[in-house]
Amino acid sequence: MTDKPSSDRPKFTCRDVSVRYDGFSALSGIDIDISDRSVTALIGPSGCGKSTLLRVFNRMNDTIANARVSGTVLMDDIDIYGPDIDPVLLRARVGMVFQKPAPFPRSVYDNVAYGPRLHGLSRSRADLDGQVEKSLRRAGLWEEVKDRLKMPAPGLSVGQQQRLVLARALAIDPEVILMDEPASSLDPIATARLEALIEELKTRYCIIIVTHSMAQAARISDKTAFLHNGALIEFDQTENMFTNPTDTRTQDYITGRFG
Repeated sequence: MTDKPSSDRPKFTCRDVSVRYDGFSALSGIDIDISDRSVTALIGPSGCGKSTLLRVFNRMNDTIANARVSGTVLMDDIDIYGPDIDPVLLRARVGMVFQKPAPFPRSVYDNVAYGPRLHGLSRSRADLDGQVEKSLRRAGLWEEVKDRLKMPAPGLSVGQQQRLVLARALAIDPEVILMDEPASSLDPIATARLEALIEELKTRYCIIIVTHSMAQAARISDKTAFLHNGALIEFDQTENMFTNPTDTRTQDYITGRFG
């Protein structure tokens, strides 16, 4: 991916997006525009549809039996649910970091090299070595593992594993990074490092993060979306959302009255 001038055009445009599972409505009528090169936080009580909405952007809901997605989801003005879109290729453009780090039971090197090998992105071993190093550097992990690239990845600390999984996602040069509560299993020091990393990465990527932490959303996001019972209640600049929400339900959730 090469740097390009920032634009007011949204990276994602969702119109009347709904998701149902066996008749249960997980999301209903979502309208939202997600900006490029920024961090958008999705907040709300458990079961409100945050993770379901996150999975809309890389079609991971397709992998869930009996899930039905309706409405329009555009990425760079292209309908990602169109019949000519290959979900596997889409997910190469839209990387994802899950709640619990799940490195492959392979070496640190092979974890990061997996994507470039799979997608034929490296022309030689030297090229692959460079991609692995670049990805680990972007994930803030290179200095810690550069002399341990052959060690089994599960032997890393939990915080290092999460950054390794992020490096694995970055290795295929995505345009978007989805994060589903990426700091939930991390200690405060590892969380702070991850948040600093997110702040750096947003200069290159569109980042969408699900978080239960109001403080985290306030610290790292540019815009925040509040969901409740499958509906988008409010979406605004994070500072406005946390200082002057327009909906009483948003105010109640942010201040801890429910959720």
